[in-house]
Amino acid sequence: MTGVNSEKMDFYSMNSLLRALLFLLAILLSPQVMANVFNTIVNIQCNECDSNQAYHRAALSALKDREQKVVNVVNFNQFDVRKFDVKKLQVEVCSDYWKSATKGYCKMEDGSSIKPLKVTNIEREKVILLSEQLYQLDFFQRQKIQADPKVANTAWELAQNHYVANKLMSNWQQEYQYEYSAFLAKWQQGERASLQANIPLKNLSPPIVITFADGSEVFAEVDFIDSNNQQHFSFTQLKDANSNHLVLAREKLFTLGDKFQFESQQNNDFIKMKELVELSGFMVEVQETLTGISASVVSCSPNENAC
Repeated sequence: MTGVNSEKMDFYSMNSLLRALLFLLAILLSPQVMANVFNTIVNIQCNECDSNQAYHRAALSALKDREQKVVNVVNFNQFDVRKFDVKKLQVEVCSDYWKSATKGYCKMEDGSSIKPLKVTNIEREKVILLSEQLYQLDFFQRQKIQADPKVANTAWELAQNHYVANKLMSNWQQEYQYEYSAFLAKWQQGERASLQANIPLKNLSPPIVITFADGSEVFAEVDFIDSNNQQHFSFTQLKDANSNHLVLAREKLFTLGDKFQFESQQNNDFIKMKELVELSGFMVEVQETLTGISASVVSCSPNENAC
């Protein structure tokens, strides 16, 4: 009888343990707990935001794919803050290989969503006070950097080339130590002010513009500061001498149909642009214009190996 009772006790103990584990699993997978995974707030700076679309783009840029967070977009120029519940989702959609008349292909479609949220008076007042502090520090005075021609002659050389980017900023820090130290001190003051205001911004930075020998420019911002007190930078936008614009902060530099204007196919800026397009998996189609050439981003031809 003792053996039978012992077996029953073991059975009931295991059964109770199993029920407890199932109950715990149910709690962990409940909508309330799943929602807490996304209960995170991100603050980003976007002083150039001048429309609803611009604020939306800035909010999306704060997240990685398959993230969902509350994003506050702060515009210090306008003393403004807008809050969004943001879900970023890129979905790969492929054509049917069996029913399609041509070879199947895949493309990314945007499944993201942005829901505006109400900003309280207290939140808005905190942003206004921080804005006033930063302007008193001349925090938003533009930092100009001249690119060393020995490293790069055109902004197109910097795009997606981490070696060139790091070399340019390293040269600036080493050759203009006083200028760099003043910039670093200003950034640290702004960072402390934002933390004291309880508004830590993901990309708080004075505007930085790097000018190249051919007249092209790259706009940058402080990314983070490491344990050796060295700043690291991210590059947001390119503008060349031909008024071409390229957003460097997005995951994919080029999309089908992008168009750029250049003086000649022999110019360094066109050559570097073409290399970048082909590295991105596309081709460049060139047409003559009255003032030079027009370069379009097109799909790779199956009969060529340019990509």
